[in-house]
Amino acid sequence: MITACWRALPAALALALSLLMSACSSLPPRVPEQPVSAIADFSATPLSAITQKVLPTDTRSGFQLLPYGPTSFATRMAMAKLATRSLDVQYYLLAADNTGRALMRELRDAALRGVRVRLLVDDLYTTGEDDLLLALASYPNVQVRLFNPFPGGRGSDVTRFISSGLDFDRINRRMHNKLFVADNAAAVAGGRNMADEYVMNAAGSNFVDMDVFAAGPVVRELSNEFDHYWNSEVVYPVGQIARSTLTPAQLQQNFEALTATAKPPEAFRIPLDGKILNASANEPSVVPLDMVPMLNLPFELAEHQLSPLLWANARVLFDPLTKTEGLNERENSIKGTVTEGVIRWFETSRSSIKMVSPYFVPSDAAVANLARAQAEGISVSLVTNSLASTDEPWVYVGYWPHIHELLKSGVTIYELSPTLSVRRGKYGIFGHRTGALHMKNGIVDQKQVFLGSMNLDPRSARLNTELGVIIDSPEMARQLLSFADAGSSYRLRLDATGRNVEWVEEDEDGKETAYDVPPETSAWQRFKLRLIAPFIPQSQL
Repeated sequence: MITACWRALPAALALALSLLMSACSSLPPRVPEQPVSAIADFSATPLSAITQKVLPTDTRSGFQLLPYGPTSFATRMAMAKLATRSLDVQYYLLAADNTGRALMRELRDAALRGVRVRLLVDDLYTTGEDDLLLALASYPNVQVRLFNPFPGGRGSDVTRFISSGLDFDRINRRMHNKLFVADNAAAVAGGRNMADEYVMNAAGSNFVDMDVFAAGPVVRELSNEFDHYWNSEVVYPVGQIARSTLTPAQLQQNFEALTATAKPPEAFRIPLDGKILNASANEPSVVPLDMVPMLNLPFELAEHQLSPLLWANARVLFDPLTKTEGLNERENSIKGTVTEGVIRWFETSRSSIKMVSPYFVPSDAAVANLARAQAEGISVSLVTNSLASTDEPWVYVGYWPHIHELLKSGVTIYELSPTLSVRRGKYGIFGHRTGALHMKNGIVDQKQVFLGSMNLDPRSARLNTELGVIIDSPEMARQLLSFADAGSSYRLRLDATGRNVEWVEEDEDGKETAYDVPPETSAWQRFKLRLIAPFIPQSQL
């Protein structure tokens, strides 16, 4: 499984190795380019016409949650097929697997129709993809740019770090944003990277995640975010960084062969009554009616006829370029960041705060603020990964010391179980292959929702750039809450002495089983984590 974030131990090892090496590469001189912006005449596009039918006449936007990975991916593909003017695509991870190759092919096909394609990818996980990306960029109407690239040693992860050893501070800052905008008329944003395990396309464990489809004025704000990064001095055209021994014609020939065999995840249309015929033992036979439009969105787009969207005011949060220059890291601050915006939003709460973060590493100040909110009568709850479910066990090092204080203050904590979630099959809708949480959202007072790429951890706060949307919609809050399944998680509590943490499993009959160590983990796992914990810099988590 490809990790969702770059964490402390690999970074520390890479730095130690890099400093032992003398062969370093530097970025090439930047070639001055005119800034390029999102298209302004979006109103004449088919996507605009389709969405206008279900948008209000005021300043509100329209939204539809995308909880199921295959549907979320198919929605992007449907938007790409409908696009006539532009596709602006921004991802932390665009893998060269079935999902990534299928998306790249769809972008290429759109470009051949005359659509302007701008693809911005963080360079951390592009090892082995240079020929694919160079091939895509060789087609007319396509531009591919890399965020904060590794200029040398591109053949392997190790040589990349070695070549950039004296530039570690720069390459330690990554673009974690996820965004897909078509014709400046519709967009998908949220937590999903474009790789198999994020869209239920992996044979093994898949992530529980969430995206949102958006149309209306908020899309222009999202396009402004894309332009902010696209025109940044920290992004480079792929041709300035990557090299290939193949000619453009050979690159395109290989691209055609590789992408033609890509197998994207398969989305299924749901009958309007929500009843699924021939459902397997691991799939629900009935889908709640308010979820049917969520699952049918790509099919409705293809037919130019959308179900009603949720109408709401919304605002976009994204990190400024000063963060990519290391300002927040040097000042040890969250000034101007998405993290700051979300924290201030949490502080507007009057009754409840619900947080979902796969990687939760709070500061002492954050723990004190949550305890204070709880003491003031605000119900605070958290859903995060368990040690057994997380793909980043080192993150538990930064989370573990705070559990007791949070529970003592009255904060409710749930940790996702990889086996309970699969057995119950509720997460991910058809979730018999889910195991780890990757969803990032928040709900304030059951009225407003945050969805985006930001984790509640130091890396999101000071190192990585992030993107999120705060949506003023009690209905969306209700929908998000309805996806929660307490039986798929362990509820944490303090034991009778008040000194030790217990993990409580509750079955469908209400029977409780308590564990005094993190369930589904071995003694060796726990010992290894405690052994290594003192050497992990929490600022990198």
